[in-house]
Amino acid sequence: MTASATLPTAGAPARSESRGTRRWLLPALFLLAVLGVLGGAVLGQGEEPGAPLGAVAPVPGGLARVNGVLPEDAGGGVSAGDASVEDDSHRVRVLLELTALEAGGVDFDAADWEVQRLGGGASRAVHATVQEQTVLQGGVLRTELLFEVPDRALELTLEGPRSARLSLGTDHHRGGGPR
Repeated sequence: MTASATLPTAGAPARSESRGTRRWLLPALFLLAVLGVLGGAVLGQGEEPGAPLGAVAPVPGGLARVNGVLPEDAGGGVSAGDASVEDDSHRVRVLLELTALEAGGVDFDAADWEVQRLGGGASRAVHATVQEQTVLQGGVLRTELLFEVPDRALELTLEGPRSARLSLGTDHHRGGGPR
């Protein structure tokens, strides 16, 4: 009788250890996930910040500057084909200026430019007033690029060739977006 009475008690501590391990498993996994996200954010900060709105950034052959960022009304003046604006996004018109400083000039291609946002994600140009053009030394190209961006997107940056980064500010946000 003594042997049968000790067997159930011998198995009881093993079960409570198993339950204790399971109880800490979910919080430990959650903590690892949070640390992974924070680690990714810290490692992702290695990128150079974008040049402030109105400042210049180097591009191959010259300099680029954003002269303005204008919110585009739903019925705005630019025809961008049949594409419609989603409810949780809006369109912005980026006034981009390129100045050719080097003898080879600046090769502009609208497809090389996109709007990046904090946390990942990018938007390609929906429309551009100039699609492709070579700007000769001493010349200036002014073009307008139309992008569709989420309403609540933070830290929008226009990125071009060779990591040219130009900040777009927050004045383009409409109703309910961050300021």
